[in-house]
Amino acid sequence: MSHRGWVSARDAAEQWSLVSVYDDGWCVAPVPVPSEADTRRRVRELIGWLVTVVGLFAAAVAVGFVLPSATWLPWVLLAGSIGALGVAVVRAARRRARERPPVYDSAAAHQAAAPEVTRVALGSVRTVTLQRQGHEDVVTVALRTGRPLVYRSPDRTLGRLFDPWSPAPPTS
Repeated sequence: MSHRGWVSARDAAEQWSLVSVYDDGWCVAPVPVPSEADTRRRVRELIGWLVTVVGLFAAAVAVGFVLPSATWLPWVLLAGSIGALGVAVVRAARRRARERPPVYDSAAAHQAAAPEVTRVALGSVRTVTLQRQGHEDVVTVALRTGRPLVYRSPDRTLGRLFDPWSPAPPTS
């Protein structure tokens, strides 16, 4: 078994979930959607880092022209600008690593490790239909029992992940 990938998608109830696709099925886990306040905070933080980096760089250039005798000061300001850029990149990479979901060998292992996920097993799938509606990939799954499942995402990864399942699931 292997992990094929994951993508954020909306279900029929317009709730966002993280869909992790494996060879033996897939798991659907609810994901928190950032609020407007979260987005504003992150944009303010980004602008703050940009102002710091550009400001230190501009100060280094200005000091080089205004105080040509202080040759060490522009280098210190330039080093500060590069250091601030490095700190911003490391913080962004750490945040992204924390937000990245764990990878499991199979959908069964994923469900066993994370009980809040919903697993759709390979044997329960009858057909999978892929469509493109406007700017979204739409995956419709007909199950052997129960109502069909629908996933929508503007990310084309959704269609690529479910392509091996369409029109019928792969044989185990």
